[in-house]
Amino acid sequence: MKRYWNLLTLFFLFPSCTMIGVHDMESVQNSDFGPREELRVCIYKDVNISEEQAQEIIAEMKDEFAQFNIDIQVPWMTDWERPGFTWDEILTDVASRPLEAPCDRQFAMVGRDFKDFLWGVIMPEWHGAVETHTMTKGFAVAELGSLNQLATLKSPKAIATHEIYHFLGCAHDLHADACYAQISRIKGAARKNRAMGRDFFPSMNFDGKTFWNRKEINRQFETDRDPSGCYGQNQPVKGPC
Repeated sequence: MKRYWNLLTLFFLFPSCTMIGVHDMESVQNSDFGPREELRVCIYKDVNISEEQAQEIIAEMKDEFAQFNIDIQVPWMTDWERPGFTWDEILTDVASRPLEAPCDRQFAMVGRDFKDFLWGVIMPEWHGAVETHTMTKGFAVAELGSLNQLATLKSPKAIATHEIYHFLGCAHDLHADACYAQISRIKGAARKNRAMGRDFFPSMNFDGKTFWNRKEINRQFETDRDPSGCYGQNQPVKGPC
């Protein structure tokens, strides 16, 4: 019986968001992440998500990344209607929207309905994702809505902060040291960009490409047939979802 329970647990855990690594607070405290940098995240808020829910998630995001001297700012938050049921429909919608000033990243907070609950009773589900072409656009479910989510202990706040790590170029790993190094790299790129007079927090994808301005990012999506491009679609353990 225990064997079957373990298999069932893996069935639910494998397709969901995995970790960017186990945090090492001593390593964080002993690391030099450089001076404060501002990351501006513009938010599409599902109409079914309350202002209070959204602000609680934003507060958690701010608190999480303050330890790296990253100031999460939200230039605007606008109501948004979920475009479909599946994760790829949601991600495609967010990724297809042009990135405009003053936004450095675009993020959707997704609501839940009865279909999510029914699906989560017997099937695995995605709790969030970030496109991997530019690592600038993504989403996270912003409220509890399935047995799957409850079983894997993924709170909306935890899911949202997980996706912001991907916005900084962090991949999934067992340990967070690689993510800390990536945060230092991307903050260095941000300082360089600012010194060049560009008002944009750059992004880095998993292929090692750096995007220095919004024009480059928007051009990438104009020429790509699959705007979602979530690497985790077929390899969820390594991907950004």
